[in-house]
Amino acid sequence: MKKTFISLLVASTLSVAATTASAAGVLDKENFSANIAVTSDYLFRGITLSNGDGAVSGGFDWGYNGFYLGTWASSISAVETESFEIDYYGGYTGEVSGIAYSLDFIYYDYPGEAGGTTPDLEYYEYGGSLGYTFAGDMEPTIGLSVLHSPDFFAETGSATAIEGSFGLSLPMGLSAGLTYGNQDLDKSKNGISGYKYYGVSVSKTFGIADFTVGYSDTDSDGDTFQGSDTDTFYITISSSI
Repeated sequence: MKKTFISLLVASTLSVAATTASAAGVLDKENFSANIAVTSDYLFRGITLSNGDGAVSGGFDWGYNGFYLGTWASSISAVETESFEIDYYGGYTGEVSGIAYSLDFIYYDYPGEAGGTTPDLEYYEYGGSLGYTFAGDMEPTIGLSVLHSPDFFAETGSATAIEGSFGLSLPMGLSAGLTYGNQDLDKSKNGISGYKYYGVSVSKTFGIADFTVGYSDTDSDGDTFQGSDTDTFYITISSSI
């Protein structure tokens, strides 16, 4: 669950829209990229998927003429017997009158899950995002994403996530981001009809590495969904080529 994405989907899809300048050939090396990250807590929409522990992740992406494909994997805290999470995604990105948009599909897989009579953990989501960057030294950027799953994680019914974001470029090469979202859930299978989540982060690049410090939390329904308090600080170090 990339957030990520692949953790914040808005940021990743808008980044693809802004940076997939196509090389002459579909398979030219300029159309490929890779990323790796280490984080103190793998968070997905305000919920820890690493039980509050650290996680290692990495992925590969391809983009050409607005189309993109990719895969991303992360260590997780097992719900059943799964060993890690791996996501496969694709879609199309573009821009109209300065507004960036994306149409997205994501499949979440959990190799090593128990199978048999236990619920299948894997699921998929589809949707899209919009983003706009205003003129100015701080380049304020707003984003909105909507993702829907007809049968969410572990066969827990229909679910829809709506998330807004706001970003700023700050002095000294810093960047700041705010997110606020609502995860709608099937109450008959989850005990709650959904929860709200939010976060704030500050990032800076040093050489080839990006350092991010952030805070994430949910409302009381999010605490219920996770089974513990969701408020947490985290640190992530990432790099891409």
